[in-house]
Amino acid sequence: MAAHPSLRNEIAAEFDVLFLVSWAPPVFGGLLAWILVKALGSREQLDRRIEAAMEGHPLDRELGWLALCLLGFLVCLAGLTEILRVYETAVNTDVAVAASFASRMLFLLVLPILVMDRSGITLDGRGTSMPGIAMGASEPWRWLGLVPVAAAVGLTGYVLVPHTGLPEPSYLLIGVLLAYAAVSVCEEVFFRSMVQTRLEIRMGRWGGIMATSLLFALVYTLLTPFDRFAQLPGAGMVHDLGLAMLTYLPSSVLYGYLWTCFRNVWVNVLLRIGLFVLLVPSGLGSAVV
Repeated sequence: MAAHPSLRNEIAAEFDVLFLVSWAPPVFGGLLAWILVKALGSREQLDRRIEAAMEGHPLDRELGWLALCLLGFLVCLAGLTEILRVYETAVNTDVAVAASFASRMLFLLVLPILVMDRSGITLDGRGTSMPGIAMGASEPWRWLGLVPVAAAVGLTGYVLVPHTGLPEPSYLLIGVLLAYAAVSVCEEVFFRSMVQTRLEIRMGRWGGIMATSLLFALVYTLLTPFDRFAQLPGAGMVHDLGLAMLTYLPSSVLYGYLWTCFRNVWVNVLLRIGLFVLLVPSGLGSAVV
């Protein structure tokens, strides 16, 4: 839930605002999710579906392959960004965005789905139902996650909009949001549906949430020099890591908790889009285009 550098500089003198934006929405949204699932959900039954979907998967080996995919993503993005940066001025377009999207699509979605969720056991059909669970929520209660999403986005807007305003509607804004939506799908499928689900089985629910959240924050710290979707200021590894723990970590904990409650990737994606609009309005075009 990190703000763009221009936004961060604007409110840097008001640490209480940054702290409130970083922590209050995840706490409030998580509390609402817990209440809704307890009152109206069937999380135990959904957990059993997850366990059945993971039956037959060599989890430790798969986590190793996922780590290699993540490393491949970081290396590919860094390499493509450096190569394409040479041609950026000549073609008058931000090809870094294309490099970012292509790297995510290949290493965080296509290859992991082929290697992980198929996992070489398609002959008897075991363990191949996870994509349908994650992206095909047919039970109405699994869409109750939209309530904490609306609450978290609303609270963030209440705190931030007086300082930053809202972005002007434009075709550029629509294009940026579509690109960010695609990025969010890739990342939520990878970090939540694949990595966190397996870590939950190995480490327990909250162990999986926290381990995945720390990994997510660390990855965005490493992405800062190369990725236009990374929203840290690039003021040094130690400084950016501290800011990532303050901002990306709590938001990722909320993404992870929503995933354990509803197992619905679209809920997480909508939350990320809503926060993206609010957190980078003043630099939206220059940030990623």
